[in-house]
Parts: sequence; C-alpha cells; structure tokens
Amino acid sequence: CNIVVPSGLHARLGIQCAEAGKHVICTKPIDITLEAIDALIAAGERNNVKIAATHQCRDYRIYRRAKQAIDEGRLGRMLYGNVRVPWYRSDEYYSDGWHGTRALDGGGALMNQSIHYIDLLLWMMGKVTCVCGFAEALGHDIEVEDCATASLQFESRAQGMIQGTTCTYRGYEARLGLHGTKGNIMVVGDELMMWDLEGEEILHNPAAGHAGGASDPKSGMVGEAVSAHARQIRDVLLAVEEGREPELNAREARRSVETILAIYRSSETRQFVNLAT
Repeated sequence: CNIVVPSGLHARLGIQCAEAGKHVICTKPIDITLEAIDALIAAGERNNVKIAATHQCRDYRIYRRAKQAIDEGRLGRMLYGNVRVPWYRSDEYYSDGWHGTRALDGGGALMNQSIHYIDLLLWMMGKVTCVCGFAEALGHDIEVEDCATASLQFESRAQGMIQGTTCTYRGYEARLGLHGTKGNIMVVGDELMMWDLEGEEILHNPAAGHAGGASDPKSGMVGEAVSAHARQIRDVLLAVEEGREPELNAREARRSVETILAIYRSSETRQFVNLAT
C-alpha cells in the first residue's frame, strides 16, 4: 500500500494496511508524532510486513554522490553541515483544510517542506544529539510555523544549521552545504554548485539551481524526482523478495521527524533539547 494522504493520517492508515497483511510505503513525513510512528513500526513487526517511506531526494544523483564521498572519507572528518530552504507558499496553499494545521500537517515549513533536506542532512552527517531552535508563523495566519531556524550538534560533535521557511518573497532554491577537514560540497536547487575535495578537480558552477519547489508546490514531481520515487519503491519491492529491510525503512524515516519535533520543543521552551540516545 502506498499512502499519500495528509501527513497526520499516515500511521493510522498504515496500521490498518499492516493488520491486513500489506506492506506499507508512506510519503514523507512517515507521520507527525513519534507515538504514531512507533505504533506503525510495531504493527509492521507484529504482522511481519515491511514499513517504508519515500524521501526521494536521497536518490538524486548528486546527493548519492555526496553521500558516497562522505562514506569513503574523502571529505575527512565532518565539521559542519547546513540546509536552507527559503521557499514561498501562498495563502491559498494553506486554505485546503489540512496544510498548516497541527492535526494533519503536524508542522509547517520544517515538517512539510524542509523535511526533504533535513533528511538529507541527517543521512550525510549522522545522528543528532542536541538542538536549539526557533519556530513561528511570521507570514501566514496558520497554526504552525512558516519560518524556523535551528542549530544542531551531531553525535560526532560536528555542528549543523537548519533554516526553513515558506514566506520568502518570490521563493528561492534550497541549499545544502557539507564541510569537512578535506573538502566542501555545496548543492543549490538540487544541482552541484561546488565540489572542492583534497586531491580532486575543483568543480564550480555559480549558475546552479532552478525554480524547483521554491514557489510552486506542484513543480516538484518532474524529471529526476519521478525516477527517484520509482527507485525507492523498487527497493521496497526487492526488500520483500529478498527478506531484508528497505533502505529507507520506518526507523530511518523516524529520525527527521524526531529532530523536527525536538526543534519545536526547543522553540516552545526556549531551551536546548537533547535527543534520545
């Protein structure tokens, strides 16, 4: 079963599918609370079915290339990583009855839009151990945030930064920066802007970036996004045949939601929040 309904319904429907003996794929986020995600994971284990999610950016060529470089140690020891998602969404976008609501969207600029790049950051940099953040609605009359900024510390002691919004005038391309002792990788609009690794040819493309989802939420499902979705679904089908866990299983998809919820809690309490070890 491929679940692509409003976010707050993912686990509820996924559990029903699992209880019927069906394997489950949820679009991002896998759900909006850790309690719901954990219940979905338990349903999968109880019924011996696979529970997976789609975070299609992981299967874009540039991000797989960056992940491989990190895993091979070509950036050296990772020092810091950052994501910026300066997108725009209109008031009309939030008028459909579920976007921008706590019950069904679970959050705003982080939980719905920036989660694509937050997932990438965690995939590249590892487990987050502590966050400090601010999240507010600054440009729309909605229940959740349309602007958020957070600082992170990873288990490796590397540092990170997240900034996501849906109220940037006109909207601009998302950016990912990865920085280690032996190199830097910067991606803009899902295109390589800078590849500067020790002993490798420097690649610099100042024109990197395109409109993407910066201001049009319908523009994301084109080109590489479609094939990336297909590859992730294919991996789930192979996981069923081979009796293994999908690459992007429920526990892996849980990580980005856990981090986002910790940012929300930090914003509410005005305190650092430590994540479970």
